[in-house]
Amino acid sequence: MNTLRILLSAALLASTSGLAPALEYEKDIMPIFKNKCFKCHSEKAKKPKGGLRFDDPANFHGRFEKDELVQPGNPKMSNLYYSLTRPRYDKGAMPPENKGDQLTAEETLKVRNWIIAGAPINGTRGKRGKLPKEEKKTDKSTRHIPREREWTNKQGKTILATFLKIEDDSAWLRLKNGKTYPYPIDQLSEKSQDLLKKLDSEEKIKR
Repeated sequence: MNTLRILLSAALLASTSGLAPALEYEKDIMPIFKNKCFKCHSEKAKKPKGGLRFDDPANFHGRFEKDELVQPGNPKMSNLYYSLTRPRYDKGAMPPENKGDQLTAEETLKVRNWIIAGAPINGTRGKRGKLPKEEKKTDKSTRHIPREREWTNKQGKTILATFLKIEDDSAWLRLKNGKTYPYPIDQLSEKSQDLLKKLDSEEKIKR
């Protein structure tokens, strides 16, 4: 009876702590990729695109740090999640047009929650993240698609990029090719700095 009480208490704590549901790559995520991504990223492909194989957990896990593919605990900084949430016609979308069906909202959410849960794979787990506040309260979610915006520097040059976070004196931005980099805030135009403050405030509210 005491053991049962402990297990129930642990389950209740996990459900109210804001942590993502426990998910395993081999059991929960690989079947999704099998249906949508194996054509280009498995043994079935004569030459797996980019050398990445979703049917081989060891291979996939070994690629986490390459091009920031997966950052355990942080889907927003993971290129995998970014690629899955791109519009179909975008060059960086995965799967590409005519290469397979796009993941459903539920499938994309499961991948996101797996990353938040520390991306457990091949017997290991990374750092855990937390679900957004609104999902802790309502247990409901909608598909998040990062929005690109125009950013202009003081020299008048404009780029299209997605805001990720502010760290030290830099704004982390992601370009359409998926690359992320820090840009000095004081080098942005006044209008772009105002936009940055607005977006950063919105992110803090979500947390």
